[in-house]
Amino acid sequence: MCGIAGATNGLESSVHLMLEKIKHRGPDGIGVRNHGGFVHGHVRLSLVDLSELSSQPFVRNGSTLTFNGEIWNHRELKLMLAESGEKFATTGDTEVLAAMLGRHGMDCLPMLDGMFAFAWTPSKGDSWLVRDSFGKVPVYVAKHNGGYLWASERKAFPAGVKAISVPAGFAFNLTTGEWRKWYSMPSVERCTHGDVLGRLRDGVAKRLSADAPVCCLISGGLDSSIILGLAVETGREVVAFTASFDQRSNDLLCARRLCSDLGVKLFEVPVGITDRGIAEAMESIEIPSKAQIEIAVLCVPLAKRIAAEGFKACLSGEAADELFGGYGNFCIQASRETDDGVIRLRLEQLAKMSRGNFVRCNKAFMAGGVECRLPFMEQRLVESAVQLTKSESPPGKKLLKLAAESILPKWIINRPKDTFQGASGVADEIARRIASPTKFYNSELRKRFGYLPED
Repeated sequence: MCGIAGATNGLESSVHLMLEKIKHRGPDGIGVRNHGGFVHGHVRLSLVDLSELSSQPFVRNGSTLTFNGEIWNHRELKLMLAESGEKFATTGDTEVLAAMLGRHGMDCLPMLDGMFAFAWTPSKGDSWLVRDSFGKVPVYVAKHNGGYLWASERKAFPAGVKAISVPAGFAFNLTTGEWRKWYSMPSVERCTHGDVLGRLRDGVAKRLSADAPVCCLISGGLDSSIILGLAVETGREVVAFTASFDQRSNDLLCARRLCSDLGVKLFEVPVGITDRGIAEAMESIEIPSKAQIEIAVLCVPLAKRIAAEGFKACLSGEAADELFGGYGNFCIQASRETDDGVIRLRLEQLAKMSRGNFVRCNKAFMAGGVECRLPFMEQRLVESAVQLTKSESPPGKKLLKLAAESILPKWIINRPKDTFQGASGVADEIARRIASPTKFYNSELRKRFGYLPED
């Protein structure tokens, strides 16, 4: 994961200023390139091919690419390209993406399996700003001085410039100002609990792959426990991190017990609730969501400790509730719905994550220079899970619990559902400190940006 920023007006100085505001996203390098007035800026967090050969902006056959994220199937794509005569100088996914774009243009996007946002200026033709199919990686664009600015975070933009989020599965034409929808949910075959576990196993294996150290997050709940169990199953040495606020929290006690049972080293990161910590959480994730801000209060210091211990990426159990119906409101609504209604609810939850959960995951951990990877967002798993009928995937994550029986103890599987911020005690503590948290967060964000930033 990295950070990108750019401008269409040829002013390199403005892009340098933008990069300075998001340098936390890329502690391993910085680069700026002017390509015919399209200025590409990049700050690098090295995870795949740590050499300078994969530094960005990346130039190939007269095109310029600045890329933020991961292409999980880059090795398979590289073999396909090599059979067509393409030559490669690096072992990274950036060059593969540049080669795919060079050979196929924007038509290559459905062939990419990954989490990404990138800006691309070809040797000929229009320049584009692209966000991945489900919006796992945020990116923003704004009109400015007769052209456009873009960046990975809102804070990169000049004061008073209102940036909008590129929607999931969309591309923005930086030359013409037009939008292009490149991804639509395909019709797929139904999946069983065995398929769920197999596809999730694939998702974990892909996301453990890196040329830099990767760890796991563990909360003590079902979702992160499945990810940790599957990571251990690979035979790799696995290290886990958890944030601790209340030492009596059942989540913390369960995280300790599971890590002990699995033989996993657990780092417990103490988190105190301070005015500065709340402000840093708001400033990091840049969205007016009470739940997301309060989760970020735990995640930002967690990310900093993960980085301090030498890890550059972590695996999270994020998205399981939305895909498999874990939340109370979803369960209540789903109980009254037809199969089509339940599928619609899941699709709404998936879209909502691109404006909330994924933004918080990305920015809260990148505040510490750590990439947050989401195995539950494995492409084939998502596309099949959201389209299951109510009987095939009943509310309350029953399908996921069935899938987990072969890898987790029943005491984890049968734990009652709670939110991360709720089970940790953070939500209650903030409510004691701030009379109306939502009003406070909204007010502070308006002061910071001059408008209420909504993804």
